[in-house]
Amino acid sequence: MEDIIEQNEYEEIDKNYTGVATVKYKNGDKFVGTFYNGERTNGKYFYSKNRTYEGSYLMGKKEGFGKLIKSSNDFYYGNFEKGKKSGFGFQKYPNGDFYYGEWKNNKKHGKGIYYFSSSKEYYSGEWCKGNFISGAWHISGNIKYVGTFFKSKPKYNGDFFFSNESKISVFYEQLFNLSIENADNENNVDLFWKYQ
Repeated sequence: MEDIIEQNEYEEIDKNYTGVATVKYKNGDKFVGTFYNGERTNGKYFYSKNRTYEGSYLMGKKEGFGKLIKSSNDFYYGNFEKGKKSGFGFQKYPNGDFYYGEWKNNKKHGKGIYYFSSSKEYYSGEWCKGNFISGAWHISGNIKYVGTFFKSKPKYNGDFFFSNESKISVFYEQLFNLSIENADNENNVDLFWKYQ
């Protein structure tokens, strides 16, 4: 606690302090909340760079449910573990995209949905270390791809489903572009396509 320069109603907060206090730090940050044995346990932390965190702490780090807000269009509501996003949470991004699902060590990990605001497309399925690895990619024009991904791009095996209930099964290394105009099948016949 050496960097504390001002407290509200208290001369100093030592390692044994338990109670409520407002603390200002040398770097311009401020914390308003509760302490137990000198450690933050719950409250609101105001960063000098116009960010706030409101929630619980354990051993001086974000733990449990909290809200990390950078702006009205850039925020996270969800669980933390050892100071990092872990567990279930909702992240809104500055470009309007959002992710709703599981996290681990500040990365999307587990089941979740990522929505792209510009294209109105979204992923729903399984994530690993920040990358989408399997599930459904809901593409504009009522196209849906269900299969496996590598670095969040379709790869290996999968199926494309179209609005007229036709299906294309694909086995490929990388898909670059597929539009409903050149892929729909009026006769509702299953097509098998290999792309290399």
